[in-house]
Amino acid sequence: MICTNTFTTWLEQFINFERTPKKDILNLKKMQMLAEYFGNPHQAYKTIHVAGSKGKGSTATLISCCFRAAGFKTGLYTSPHVIDFRERITLSGDFFSDEAYAQAYQEVIEGFERLLKEHPDIEPTWFEIVTLLSFILFRNEKVDYAIFEVGLGGRLDTTNIINPVACAILPIELEHCKYLGNTIEQIASEKAGIIKEGVPVFCFEQKSEALTVFQAHAAEKNAPLFYLPDFLEQVDSTISLDGQSISIHYKPNTTIGALFYEPLQTTLRLLDPIQAKNASLVAALVKYCNPNIENAHIEKGLHAARLFARFEVLHTEPLIVIDGAHTENSLRLTVQTFQNLTTKKGLLVFACAEDKPSDILAQVFENKFDTIYLTIPGSFKKSNFAKLTQDFTAYFDSKNSRQKIVHSDDYTSVIEQAINEGLRTKTPVLITGSFYLAGEAKQYARSRFQ
Repeated sequence: MICTNTFTTWLEQFINFERTPKKDILNLKKMQMLAEYFGNPHQAYKTIHVAGSKGKGSTATLISCCFRAAGFKTGLYTSPHVIDFRERITLSGDFFSDEAYAQAYQEVIEGFERLLKEHPDIEPTWFEIVTLLSFILFRNEKVDYAIFEVGLGGRLDTTNIINPVACAILPIELEHCKYLGNTIEQIASEKAGIIKEGVPVFCFEQKSEALTVFQAHAAEKNAPLFYLPDFLEQVDSTISLDGQSISIHYKPNTTIGALFYEPLQTTLRLLDPIQAKNASLVAALVKYCNPNIENAHIEKGLHAARLFARFEVLHTEPLIVIDGAHTENSLRLTVQTFQNLTTKKGLLVFACAEDKPSDILAQVFENKFDTIYLTIPGSFKKSNFAKLTQDFTAYFDSKNSRQKIVHSDDYTSVIEQAINEGLRTKTPVLITGSFYLAGEAKQYARSRFQ
């Protein structure tokens, strides 16, 4: 039986653009050919597609949990993984059986060995193979629904050969500019590439320039567009370490409002305040796709959702949190949530990938932490540690800040040093900027706190 380590070792022979992105290398025709070679497994179940600059992973998870709570077998495909490769392809957040993964691994390896003998110049990428693996595993396990998070962009993402019953688009920010464009409009156009003919689009609050792009694409594709501010009346939330209690009220005289006879009320395990609005968008999408799903099932599903490294609390006294936030707005929200849960400034551990604007991100943390530990996001993701250190030092020097900056590219020792300092002085710790950094911190915490 092929184990996960064997499969991921085999995978390493293929080009991994998740590790080191390249421009103009994505080719959906190749992905369509690969899927056809394996019998188009993605056509064996209903799919939902989720894109956006931030929040797409949590939204995809919330959607999958709602369908699962309603009795549907639901697959979930997200990226990146934090600790275990299998986190990418799950039964709504839970692992499938070892036998299920092993069968899919074997099918993929044997299939590609045959394919590459027939077409040695095809050059499949790491992410194309992993996406195909998800298609096959979900087909083998006979899921009813599969929720797919876009890896990068949307238009040319390897997941974009699916024909979903609905799609969701989360907020757009300037991100991956080398690959998606240098303006909100350009990036929004790439994300809008997941909009299909006649397929309903559920759209989070957007900057006006992004919304205009989505409205134009939806109109061109005759796709109904449901914009969150148009149908959400209000969402109330109260956050504590025990969870986020929410009450969702939809506007009664709207298509979405007519589906809900009373407000939705539940407690999220996800503590970031933006998750209350994510849940509002998710509930609307799920109910629209299947009006027979009861409110109680949606409430149960929203409550069940849990996520690695999305404001995940590793320790409570002192508070130690990891979060994969990596854009300016998402980092601001993470810091705000962290401050809402503690009265002390705390310690920050931060790292980011090389394509992030570290000069801008430094501003997010001004006067928010006593000490800032700078490092790299683990060994997997490429970073520019020299620029990160220079940008942060220059910014805080220009502000005559008393915040202490410690920097080392030995991420393991930095994580250990910060957590030990937090425990010794009973000072809260936030570790953020990259899912890969969060994963390293979670691994350390597992050995430290168990």
